[in-house]
Amino acid sequence: MWAYSCSGSPFLVCLQITVIIDYRSGRAMALFPQIYSRIHKRCENAGERLVLEQLRRCLGDDCIVWHDIPVGPLQRRPDFVIFSPSRGVLVLEVKHWKLSSIHGGSRTRVQLLLEGGITSCQHPQEQAYQCALQINNVLARDARLKQTEAPYQGQCAVPYGWGAVMSNVHQSQWQDTDAQALFPAERTLTRDDLGSTVAPEAFQERLWSLFTARFPTALTPPQQDRVRWHLFPEIRITHPSAAPRAAAHTAAQQAELFAIPDLMQVMDLNQEQTARTLGRGHRVIHGAAGSGKTMILVYRARYLAQQALGQPVLVLCYNRPLADRIAHQLAAHGVAPERVVVRTFHAWCEDMLRQHHIAPPACARRSPEYFQSLSEQVERALHTGQLPQGQYAALLIDEAHDFDAAWLRIAAQMVNPQTRSLLVLYDDAQSIYKPSQKRFSFASVGIEAKGRTSILRLNYRNTVEVLALAMQCANTLLTEVGESDAHMQRIRPASAGRRGPMPQLLRFANGRDEAQALAEHIAALVEAGTPPEDIAVLCRDKYNWAMLQTELSRRDIPWQTRGQRNSRGQNGNIDWGERSVKLLSMHASKGLEFPHVFLMRVDLMPGKHPLEEELRVLYVAMTRATERLTLSCAGDSDIVQRVQSALHAIADWDASEETAGPDEHHKIINQEKKIPPILAN
Repeated sequence: MWAYSCSGSPFLVCLQITVIIDYRSGRAMALFPQIYSRIHKRCENAGERLVLEQLRRCLGDDCIVWHDIPVGPLQRRPDFVIFSPSRGVLVLEVKHWKLSSIHGGSRTRVQLLLEGGITSCQHPQEQAYQCALQINNVLARDARLKQTEAPYQGQCAVPYGWGAVMSNVHQSQWQDTDAQALFPAERTLTRDDLGSTVAPEAFQERLWSLFTARFPTALTPPQQDRVRWHLFPEIRITHPSAAPRAAAHTAAQQAELFAIPDLMQVMDLNQEQTARTLGRGHRVIHGAAGSGKTMILVYRARYLAQQALGQPVLVLCYNRPLADRIAHQLAAHGVAPERVVVRTFHAWCEDMLRQHHIAPPACARRSPEYFQSLSEQVERALHTGQLPQGQYAALLIDEAHDFDAAWLRIAAQMVNPQTRSLLVLYDDAQSIYKPSQKRFSFASVGIEAKGRTSILRLNYRNTVEVLALAMQCANTLLTEVGESDAHMQRIRPASAGRRGPMPQLLRFANGRDEAQALAEHIAALVEAGTPPEDIAVLCRDKYNWAMLQTELSRRDIPWQTRGQRNSRGQNGNIDWGERSVKLLSMHASKGLEFPHVFLMRVDLMPGKHPLEEELRVLYVAMTRATERLTLSCAGDSDIVQRVQSALHAIADWDASEETAGPDEHHKIINQEKKIPPILAN
């Protein structure tokens, strides 16, 4: 078989997935988010493998197949769940029992004659039915999954079905036996249905006959997302600001709170496949800005926290705000901090020295020399044996592009050699802390990434308008580069096609006018119903907040910034659960996202810094905005001029030239119309 990407133009699709083609038949096969070859290895018996092979051979690429994973709020684990936008959701339970072992039973229980005697177990049809019924009950409560036309208006638009597969029994063997009554033909597939000579169309018709009701359905892309959102809670994407609000709500209120407003609320199939197939060993994900790297890290951390690993999991980041945000998200999902430890690299180094009674560096704390000595001491301690290696069952590194080679070399030694579970998330285009440092490859620091690398190219965070501006300003910094012995791979992002308002550049005579105007803009947003925590103001230098803080306080708008007293006079780190506007440096914003982002005092860039470095910082800051981006300045500079030129470059593109899809949340750009030139390259 061979594969090709069906993503096409990034402006014509909402999902980037891989379609597998059967070279013998030329037909596109079903999609397996857990990867077909891996499912085949983990099947418990020959019967499951037979069913899996038949599903792959006979189903088309409009079908998605999951195997043996928790489904729905009760987390049942059926053998197979099949989802087709044109058919609905089907649950299958597979049993490879011999006919002679079926001793008797009822509609809900089956008695089996085994070597140890007679044992009773749940009827596979009952298993499948209970799971399918649970799925239907959940989907039926979703107002956006209702039929809109008579005669079924108001009823669930997603058909459901269930059945048992008796993979070790032929249909002819049932005849004139008591077991035949236990397994009605209309709900049972047999070995005859799994043969390689069965026509794909015939097998499909046999599957579709298991549905309780068969009516025409054509679920839209957002409806398909909603079905997956209900089936698999672990792939849900909730904006970080929603987590603290959810804690105080009842289950019913939480369901409403976490309604799916747009395409960013559930992993796409490519992201889901990446997340579900992260096994043991070293893994690297190269992902463009906004492609879901941190989301996959959180998914992986939650999964590992549920396993009986015997050792903690360690998550390492470069900057404190990102580490705090990840810890906050994990806590909102009930992950205990002793199971998953989230630290910045330097904070973790200090932990190690303190826990193992190793003296810290003698130089001034928080100085560049201190941080340099800190990592050197930890590496020496590892080499001499003062600091034990392999302390963690798994280690996850976010924003690894800001790590020194020595840091990654240290991290690779801290993973238990039996699991070797190391996940590294990377985007060379966002390397802003040490852009001039010597480049290196993963192999040179002990990370065995060859053949274990995934690429996430599609940007879901930003609208077309925001990404176009960011890329226009960054330009050559986003040139694709392959991995070599000298450097790591760089990925150029592609847009998922989500539309939004054009970014703005606001010019002011001085800093006071700018601060007053931004405070007015923020006050208007809050008054219109925008939660304060959905707003961030970013600045190149954290010492430029004073006037804005004063103006926000005058308008009774709560704000927080790291390392300073907030609007309530409290000192300390940012509390991500507090409803307040976040004031961050552009560097500190890395890895974070907010619906509304203001970049102030852009005229202070590039200042004394090299232009290329500042453009990289600007690109990172711009791509924090999920909905609306506003830039402001109180003067002129090379960066301001570049932003103005970039806005002019995309201004000719008529943002209204779009074609609405079947749902207003999934608008895509018409191929015949103009697109921003920077995104077309």
